[in-house]
Amino acid sequence: MRAHIGLLVVLYGWTCGCGDDSGSPPDGATEDGGGDARPGPSDGCGSVRLTSYTASSGGWCEYDRTHPFLPAFVREGLTLAIAEPYNGGSYGGASGEACGECWEVDTITDTRTVMVHDLCPIEGNPLCAGGHFHFDLSSEAGAALHAGGLDEAQARRVPCPVDGNVFLQINDRNEWGYLRLQFLNHRIPIRTADYRAADGTGWQAVQRSGGAWHVLDDNTTFAADGPGGVFRLISAQGEVLETPNVLTYDVPDGATFDLGAQLTDQAPASGGPCVFEPPATVYGDGYGGIDQVRWQMNPWGEASAAETADGCWGGSGSCLRVDRLAQWSGFHIYYRQPFPSATFATLSLRLRTASGAGRLNLAPSLEGERCAGTEVEVGPEWSGATLELASVCGSLAAINEVTADNPGPTMVLYLDDVRFAH
Repeated sequence: MRAHIGLLVVLYGWTCGCGDDSGSPPDGATEDGGGDARPGPSDGCGSVRLTSYTASSGGWCEYDRTHPFLPAFVREGLTLAIAEPYNGGSYGGASGEACGECWEVDTITDTRTVMVHDLCPIEGNPLCAGGHFHFDLSSEAGAALHAGGLDEAQARRVPCPVDGNVFLQINDRNEWGYLRLQFLNHRIPIRTADYRAADGTGWQAVQRSGGAWHVLDDNTTFAADGPGGVFRLISAQGEVLETPNVLTYDVPDGATFDLGAQLTDQAPASGGPCVFEPPATVYGDGYGGIDQVRWQMNPWGEASAAETADGCWGGSGSCLRVDRLAQWSGFHIYYRQPFPSATFATLSLRLRTASGAGRLNLAPSLEGERCAGTEVEVGPEWSGATLELASVCGSLAAINEVTADNPGPTMVLYLDDVRFAH
């Protein structure tokens, strides 16, 4: 498990340390690990924060993601570690129900289906403590989605696009009937599982154990001289599936087994695909965006900037005050991810000086490379400015900053309502 280094958040990105196998998590947690977790999206699209890590072969969910019966995207490594407070899955089940669930994730550049394979634990990972719905993408999923360096996306649960039947992977067993396993390739998350002897009628529960399942204290059904057993799965949607194939002792530790049947989607989602856009509010009564992925101020030269509640537009809320904005000093208000300049139609803002008059060069930009600049007159009374992005950013396909500098004498500048719009 890798710890985060807070100093690197703004400059370099952030990855969660995952693959923890410490057992069942608490029912919920906030950013500091206590209280209730904020709800994550379900079949409707909602905000998710993304980091990335190098996935292990087994993960907390204890299955090999390279099995040939799994969907191609899983075999290619498109998996994720779900933040610990949400590892009961999108249907709100017990710890571990998220394992094998599929999510559609949409970023600025791509949309992919990704399967839960691991856990991002609270301990040592404050981003995974429940302050915001959070996925730690495998490095392969991060590369496919061009995300994972502390980004925002949209996500919704989807039925796993599987072929064939539900399988199980035998993780451990012995001749006396102990069996540790994981169910794989299920279309819908599994809420509970039971088994019975092949020659019997009474059902017994398969117990959840961390991210996997086990059978304890049964020295007959799955023992070396036992009859073997069949399974009954109940999905998170309530479907009851009795699988026909008999698991015997002949199937060894480490092998997989076809259960002979598949769960169905009993409650298809009615909404459309997820579409993510970066936050249109750059600064309102605070920087736009979610926790840890907000727009941020980066002044240069002699300038310094801070939020203030004094003298703001409309006499209420907060705004930005830029002090010591000397000649050719300036600032970027930047977002972590570049986005197409055609995403929005306009950029508007309100501005004034503390006293006197001056000018400001404004331009959307990409890592300091500016669209065409617009010179705006600014005085002690609030005024507005609007830039048409199609006109000023014709030569720059992507942007991630609002940039301004002062071509004249030193001023104190106030900014408010900095917003993109369609």
